[in-house]
Amino acid sequence: MASEVKLWDSLKAEIEKETFELDSTLGSEIDELYENVRTNSVSPTMHDVQDFKVNSKSPSLNAETEAEELRIMLLGARGSGKSSSGNTILRCNVFTTDMQLSRVTQICEKASGNINGRPVAIIDTPGLNKINRMEKEVIREIMKSVSLYKPGPHVFLLVQPVGNLTNEDKNMQKLIQNMFGKNVWNYTIVLFTHGDRLEGKTPNDVIASSDKDLRDFIRTCSGGYVFFNNKNMGNFEQVTKLLEKIDTLVAINGRSCYTTSFYPNSERKIREKQEKILEERQEEIARKERELEENYEDKDELERKKRELWREEEEDARRLAENPPRRKTLTNLARAPSHVTRSQNLF
Repeated sequence: MASEVKLWDSLKAEIEKETFELDSTLGSEIDELYENVRTNSVSPTMHDVQDFKVNSKSPSLNAETEAEELRIMLLGARGSGKSSSGNTILRCNVFTTDMQLSRVTQICEKASGNINGRPVAIIDTPGLNKINRMEKEVIREIMKSVSLYKPGPHVFLLVQPVGNLTNEDKNMQKLIQNMFGKNVWNYTIVLFTHGDRLEGKTPNDVIASSDKDLRDFIRTCSGGYVFFNNKNMGNFEQVTKLLEKIDTLVAINGRSCYTTSFYPNSERKIREKQEKILEERQEEIARKERELEENYEDKDELERKKRELWREEEEDARRLAENPPRRKTLTNLARAPSHVTRSQNLF
């Protein structure tokens, strides 16, 4: 672990020294440092996607799996290419893309794939901009869906099109930090979409010629950046490179995920209460799931009903966590006679 940290410190120092004015030489050094960390501490990245499935089991807060899923959460504005990027990673059109405007992501959705024996889960989220839904509702939707990524994402992919930062991008970054806490950037990789628009330039050339705000922001994100061309889902080399970066970032972070402890204090308290409520209801939820199994023979319909059940349970648990019922307190004051007013009784 000490060597991993040392390598990462060296990488950060190089980036700071050059003020992110990247050239081909520095780009090669960065790639070499990533490769050293990856080969020395991370198992080889898998290359072929197999056995794709979409959230085939209802969530369970106590479920244990033989191999832990690599949990990837997609964040970004509507139209940035979040859903398309999730489809490219899993090599299957499971998430509704932004081109289908009437069906664009309105709720958090999870899809799982098996990459050569390695389970990977993608959590798609609603766009973090004000379209059709108020910003507060979108935030609440993302924050309440604890069972989809319990105990936490290993990496956040902040998806945005190639180009300089807009004011909306900057506001979204502030919003993300307010939601997840300042440590979120230690677990973040910037994924630039529209990689087909590079017009012969290298990714380093594009970043070096971008504005200072974008370069400064990339420096903030410990995982760096990648470019994606979602029009070419058959090019799995870009997915391989992304998974290598994720493996490196996970190794640097001590193989930990982004847990509830990193959240801002107010959100952390709410999430802890919500998780406790869901755990206390585990038996009741299991009973409701058994009832659904008795009433629905079609597998797809059954899974849809189970997901709806969990969404309702999470919504109710979140509401109780945010606004716990006030406990009725007993008083030693004797009830005053009907002809005595409250003020008279107190004196």
